[in-house]
Amino acid sequence: MAGEPRVTAVPDYAAMSRRAAEIVAETVRQAPGAAIAVPTGSTPLGMFDELVSMVKSHEIDLSETHIFCLDEYLGVTKEDPNSLTGWLWKAFLGPAGIPARHVHAIDTTEPDPEAAAARYEQSLIALGGLELAVLGLGPNGHIAYNEPGSLADSRTRVVDLTPQSIAQASAYWENTMPIPSRAMTIGVGTLLDARRIALIVSGSDKAGMLHRALDEPMSAEVPASWLRLAGDRLEVIADEAALSKRVAV
Repeated sequence: MAGEPRVTAVPDYAAMSRRAAEIVAETVRQAPGAAIAVPTGSTPLGMFDELVSMVKSHEIDLSETHIFCLDEYLGVTKEDPNSLTGWLWKAFLGPAGIPARHVHAIDTTEPDPEAAAARYEQSLIALGGLELAVLGLGPNGHIAYNEPGSLADSRTRVVDLTPQSIAQASAYWENTMPIPSRAMTIGVGTLLDARRIALIVSGSDKAGMLHRALDEPMSAEVPASWLRLAGDRLEVIADEAALSKRVAV
């Protein structure tokens, strides 16, 4: 492991969003056709707004960038209102002007999901791997949908969702189908292969888990803790509230 992860402390959510957008912009300027993974959920929305503003003001051009979706519920099509891929289209991909041919979504509707997962890994390898992975921190320590128990060398695969993750999904689930108990996700090992990783965390409700991820021994019980294996390729961008339970270092 080369170097130590960088922890960038920022005052608030807006500052976190700006720093995360800067990292994406830096990556795209250096490698316009790079493969980048971005998360879903409320945490990246500010980053997405910043990036869309940059596109509209011609500060960056994302039309050559390849976006890899981190995860999707098993059996959910991108047209379904509950699709993570569909959500990402509305929140970011469409407004940012990213061509559909450059959006790589996990196909969770195929009869053989393991084969689909293997093809997804191969499509990423064909583009030279991830230049940047932007990740959020799940309440139970998951990154993408690598739930507790995920190993550091895991690859794109089908996973069983924890009751906590299912409950979290139920808060916004539209009743087009039962809430899936399984999903497909890019693996921890795949994320660790990225040439740069940004973990974005905001709010006091994430403080305890961020402390566990950064300060306690690395463990499959807190999948985000594996990110420390990336050394100085990892930058954690967290606001004061999210850092409030960290051990002094």
